[in-house]
Amino acid sequence: MNEDTMSTVLKRRYLCDGAMNIIRKRIFSLEYGRGERLLVETLAQELEVSMTPVREGLKGLVAEGLVVYDRKSYSVFDPDVQEIEDIFRIRRSLEMLSASLAAENMKSSEIDALFDIFSESSISRCIDDHTELTRVDKLFHKKILEGSNNKRLNSMLGTIEEQCWLIRAWGYSKSFPRWYIEKTAEEHLAVLEHIKNREPEKASAAMEAHLINGEKRTWESLGDNPFSDEIVCL
Repeated sequence: MNEDTMSTVLKRRYLCDGAMNIIRKRIFSLEYGRGERLLVETLAQELEVSMTPVREGLKGLVAEGLVVYDRKSYSVFDPDVQEIEDIFRIRRSLEMLSASLAAENMKSSEIDALFDIFSESSISRCIDDHTELTRVDKLFHKKILEGSNNKRLNSMLGTIEEQCWLIRAWGYSKSFPRWYIEKTAEEHLAVLEHIKNREPEKASAAMEAHLINGEKRTWESLGDNPFSDEIVCL
């Protein structure tokens, strides 16, 4: 591959990743609503790029589970109640396995590094900036998943987790209450304690409890949200 060809490939990859990141950010900030159609031509005009990087970026988001493609058009992920229940169940099982394996395989230095993100200053930042809690939460689950040392599990959980974080964003669109942040941190630390003590079964049980509580909190938040008649009826 000559330099000109390589430059063209890198530029295309840069534009595709850029389009993908912008669209993802808009989805999580709820600029695009549930089920909203994402028109390639319109997005290309808005982002001031050709349709190719937009189309490639949307394909990437389909792979992440945030966008749906019906062979005609793209739209934002819009699950019904049963689909959400199914997603939660699948994630719970996989995350329990992840925590159990992390208790066996995760390096002590990596465990200690995770403990450090739950300092008082970190919790304060989460309270002041609701996006910080999402960042910390993603880091917590990502590092435990990496610590499980199971590549197949890693690929299976990726899409499910992205969808769960988006579902939670629909309920807590503006901010997370202080009690939510403190309770989440407490549950995370309980999981980490068992991982640190090399207790696979207890780590798995603590992760299950954390996710069940998280699911309840999410359903409660969605129950007060007027955008979904299905969920309001729960």
